[in-house]
Amino acid sequence: MKNQIKHSLLLISLLFINIVLAQEEEIKDVAKEAQNPLANVISLPFQSNTDFGIGEYDKTGTVLNIQPIIPVLLGEKGWLLMNRFIIPLPKSIPNLESEDANNITGIGDISYTAWFSPPGKKGKLTWGFGPVTIWPTASDDRLGQGKFSIGPSFVFVKATSKFVAAAVISNWWSVAGDSDRADVNTFYFQYIFTYFLPKKWYATTAPIILADWEMDSDQRWVVPFGAGIGKMFKIGKLPLDLNAHVYYNAIKPDGYADWQFRTQLKFIFPSRKKK
Repeated sequence: MKNQIKHSLLLISLLFINIVLAQEEEIKDVAKEAQNPLANVISLPFQSNTDFGIGEYDKTGTVLNIQPIIPVLLGEKGWLLMNRFIIPLPKSIPNLESEDANNITGIGDISYTAWFSPPGKKGKLTWGFGPVTIWPTASDDRLGQGKFSIGPSFVFVKATSKFVAAAVISNWWSVAGDSDRADVNTFYFQYIFTYFLPKKWYATTAPIILADWEMDSDQRWVVPFGAGIGKMFKIGKLPLDLNAHVYYNAIKPDGYADWQFRTQLKFIFPSRKKK
């Protein structure tokens, strides 16, 4: 718990120290472009999520999601294949058997999404579609679902010089895996709105709404509300992006976390533009 707090405080400190240390020169638009889920920009986000108020003992869980995003240009017509991975390492969830029980820690289930996106014009609505897959890679049964799941995923983006608005809609079903584990049927919806401020700051919201269709209707939904603030900067010639969010779970199943603190540090590597 102490280490989790230290890591979160370190990321927040870096965010605000950068106000003083930020260079006066203008940062290239690549960092701004990387706010767009369909941008032709290679990036490597490290996203830390800390959940508070889990179960009757108000325990805390954490996960560091390593999320490489690798766009690939397909042919000469400008289509992109957006390869998006989420690797939960480490993932630490509370053991709810007793108040003093230690957390279960390891790697969680890895997800991979492949969006195919046609060439779009600046300021116009762009979109992508493709499969989302969840792989049963958890190092402990309690850290994953024990199933291979697959389903459709769609993304819609409108990006301007002032803001980026996006929506990700997915649903996946289990099709293989441990027959003794519960079936999976999960709906995923994330809306994203980022408004750019002076000096490379931005305000943002990006909550993740979930529905477990296998659960009873009163235990099915997770609906958070919240927002965050971020800063684009660079170290040498390397663009980076650092942000911090807070979300309150207004609707949630029994025993689910009350709220979440999210921080993310993104390394950005420019790639070849669409033609």
